[in-house]
Amino acid sequence: MSAVSPSVLLETRQKTAMDSRQALLIAWITWFVLASFPFFVFLAVMFRQLYGEVIAAPEAVIHRWFVGTMILVGLIVPGSFFLQGRSFRAYWKGEPVSPRDYLRGMITIWMSLEISGLVALLGCWMTGSILPNLLPALVAFMLFCPLWPNGHAMTRPLVSEHDGADYEEPR
Repeated sequence: MSAVSPSVLLETRQKTAMDSRQALLIAWITWFVLASFPFFVFLAVMFRQLYGEVIAAPEAVIHRWFVGTMILVGLIVPGSFFLQGRSFRAYWKGEPVSPRDYLRGMITIWMSLEISGLVALLGCWMTGSILPNLLPALVAFMLFCPLWPNGHAMTRPLVSEHDGADYEEPR
């Protein structure tokens, strides 16, 4: 067996390393896919409500689903912001975030909002009632929309860590 020199390993790693442009492209594709999926699920729920024979569940079941969805949103969305903060640790120190950490942090938040919205839409589907279960889905979508990827955390280091105007991402 021949030994591989460290310079060859470093060169191979640099070829496979992701740059900020690739990470931003992946982030935009992910964001668009995640933004469009709940829209189609919402259309399916509305189509079922309007044209299907749907029997609404009892009020107690509808409210339990709503409360359960709100508890889920209250737990996983703040948790995802905490995990993103850990991925963006370099940014809080005034350094650019690596592309992998940028993707990891942003996808964590996007997926938590996506799951929250889809669980709320599933509640609309399962209970046969649009309201109140549509409200958490709308909240998740309204939080998701302004979190589009801009990549500033990967490309621009902070000038002053004590100036709040420098912190652009996460919004």
